[in-house]
Amino acid sequence: MTKKLKVLFTNNAALIKYGIASGFKNLGCDTYIMDGRYQLWDKSKEIQSELFKEAVENYKPDIVFSECFANFAEDIFEHTKEKGIFHAYWAIEDTPHDHWIGDYWSNYADHIFTTTAECLPNYWNKGKKAELMLFGCNPSFHKTVSTEISYDISLVANNYERRSKQTKDFIVPLIEQGFDMSVYGNDWWMDRNREINLVSHPHVYKGYKAYEDLPLLYSSSKIVIGQNLDDHSITQTSMRPFEAVAIGGGIFVSPWTKAQEYLFHDLVYLPKTTDEMIQMVNEVLNMTDRQRKIKAKKAQRFVYKYHNYDIRASQVVNAYYCR
Repeated sequence: MTKKLKVLFTNNAALIKYGIASGFKNLGCDTYIMDGRYQLWDKSKEIQSELFKEAVENYKPDIVFSECFANFAEDIFEHTKEKGIFHAYWAIEDTPHDHWIGDYWSNYADHIFTTTAECLPNYWNKGKKAELMLFGCNPSFHKTVSTEISYDISLVANNYERRSKQTKDFIVPLIEQGFDMSVYGNDWWMDRNREINLVSHPHVYKGYKAYEDLPLLYSSSKIVIGQNLDDHSITQTSMRPFEAVAIGGGIFVSPWTKAQEYLFHDLVYLPKTTDEMIQMVNEVLNMTDRQRKIKAKKAQRFVYKYHNYDIRASQVVNAYYCR
């Protein structure tokens, strides 16, 4: 009989807590997330190392799973190597032209999982075991909440400079056209020093939105807007398309990327121009609630079947047994 695996997560991000950790639990694994006193990302590397060694001693994991941040302590990887513990690294920041974080941490990990297919040859050429692992959904969290429709259009995203052109071409025109739109994210949206901001449209910016509130917001919206950082990869997206589609409330509309077209086909709206954005938004808003619900549920069933976190977790478990 296969033993019950213990999996230790070194990061407590929402992606872990509400995402992939659920997949391991559903596979029958014991999971422990370094949270509370054991939270690592706001500590010095020295303290991170101390806390991690304490967690390993207490929990005795079979697998350590890391989704690293920039100041992650190298000693955490060194310690698992010394102890002979399988250490998996998920390179979620990879893009075809910018994967320095993934490239760096891959030197330490036993097995690399990346969201970006184009980065795999780099890892293989370094003699590392690596495979593609996309974001996904947790159907027990990313699900429709029973509520009334309160919003026409919702966007939850931070106002990154790298998205300035995308925001200018696809988001600002909707606001200027007078669509009923609510934007959530950090206060960079109201920073007049940024190239694109909402200072002239203060009624649109609604402040920070906690991750835990996404199911309710998306369930009460007719349209959920997405944003991306890369349009070159065949697989790389943000977490948001999988999560928004899985919630099954608002219809997902996002500036076109090669990856979104490849992964979601015609289940989402992917405008390539400002005019297409306005046209597609109008199309969705002119649907009846029943029409939107039918389309949203079809997309939801698709991601539940092909992009759930049970599938992702099984990749890690298989890598552990095949090491």
